[in-house]
Amino acid sequence: MKKNIIYLLLVLISVSFTSCDEDLEIWDSNTLDYSGTYFYELYNEDMTTKYVEYSHSNQILIYNTANNNVNELWMEDTANIFPLKSKFFLNGSTDDFSSESLDFSELTNNINAVVPPSTKPTGLNQTVNVATDYIRAAVLEGKILKNEATTVSGNPVDSIYTKIVLYSGEVKYTSYEVAEADRVDPDVVEFAWEYDSATYDSTLDEIYVISGHRKTGFAEDDH
Repeated sequence: MKKNIIYLLLVLISVSFTSCDEDLEIWDSNTLDYSGTYFYELYNEDMTTKYVEYSHSNQILIYNTANNNVNELWMEDTANIFPLKSKFFLNGSTDDFSSESLDFSELTNNINAVVPPSTKPTGLNQTVNVATDYIRAAVLEGKILKNEATTVSGNPVDSIYTKIVLYSGEVKYTSYEVAEADRVDPDVVEFAWEYDSATYDSTLDEIYVISGHRKTGFAEDDH
């Protein structure tokens, strides 16, 4: 009797694992070699001056876009040192990459910088221009190299070097009427700002170098 019960349990376990395997979805990203969390230090353009030291909070996230296209990715500074959360379109590969274009008009907005004013408009089609730092960004050169860095505990880990240029200027916002369902009081007409356009001032360009290493996930490797 015991043998029959044990055999039945083994069969059930086998079927269970097989069913799980059949339902398993293998996730893949076309930017997997770039993707990850990176601890970083921040330098000036020629790395003669260090602005930001390593710390646990200084992390850059790199991840694929919803389109999941090759060399199309998000770069996000979680510490908001820049601030930076921009979509980048790259040429090359992880060991040598740069933005497809350095032209301001062809770049996407930095959504952590392009933020509507907190003061609400009082009517429809009003406009306001706001001086804004870091409206858009581009990668001048970059490298993510396999096991070319060392963590604080001495383990080999991927290094990252990225030289970025940040473009500033003015952002224009235009007011629109908020939909009734989204108003604080549905019976009271309400207006809000939305992004209209951006104007670039080349005299405000800033170039920085992000230098660091991939986060391993092990506590002993964290800063």
